[in-house]
Amino acid sequence: MVPDARIDRGMPEWARAERLTSGPAIQSDGGSTSYYELPEGATELNDLIEHKGMSFALGNIFKACYRFGEKDAASRMYDLNKIIYFAERVKSFELKQTPIV
Repeated sequence: MVPDARIDRGMPEWARAERLTSGPAIQSDGGSTSYYELPEGATELNDLIEHKGMSFALGNIFKACYRFGEKDAASRMYDLNKIIYFAERVKSFELKQTPIV
């Protein structure tokens, strides 16, 4: 990753924080919710990735979190770096999609 290559580096801290927290409020009573239910017939992670319509980047984050530190010839740091790399890509994409108000 290139140091300080963020697209928001020139934006004031308060504006960056506002962009990341300005989503719709989620109503929850603390109980079980349908978004944790597995789709019928799901037998592997790819089924969940496809069911949720995850992008390539989100799918890679999901898989790296699930297998964290268990992949042959890959350390926990490898998985952390992969998660961070793809999370930065998702964040960059989201910031481009979210208008500044």
